[in-house]
Amino acid sequence: MRQLNKDDIIKQYEESGKIMYEATLSADYKANNREGAKLTRIFKRLEKDSDLAHACIAELLESDNVVVRTKAAAYCLALEINILEAERILQEIRDNPENRIFGFNAGMVLEVWKKDGKLSIYQKRITTDCIWRWKMAVKRGVL
Repeated sequence: MRQLNKDDIIKQYEESGKIMYEATLSADYKANNREGAKLTRIFKRLEKDSDLAHACIAELLESDNVVVRTKAAAYCLALEINILEAERILQEIRDNPENRIFGFNAGMVLEVWKKDGKLSIYQKRITTDCIWRWKMAVKRGVL
């Protein structure tokens, strides 16, 4: 993936957020998953560049798109930045009856955050090295 700057990232989130909004309402899970994967790749970049993350997320939290705002607030929780603002935004989205399924999504993010005290945006992959080490530990009777 080419290096994206703040403007590129904001543009991609707004475009993907619009597609994901429509895809959710029309139950087009393939389009939703495709756009979600794009945003996850960008999030992985934001994890590594806190200055870029702060700059982008601050603007994304102000988006008119409920999907974008929910993602940005979830990213705040995952990165442990702007936690109070993120919780407030998710509660606001959750409590607005106009948001329907999107309010439910925001509520689930809050529920996981409050229950676990942390939030993961994506599932970390287990490498073949980890699997090999696990198998060796089992073989030696350590596990």
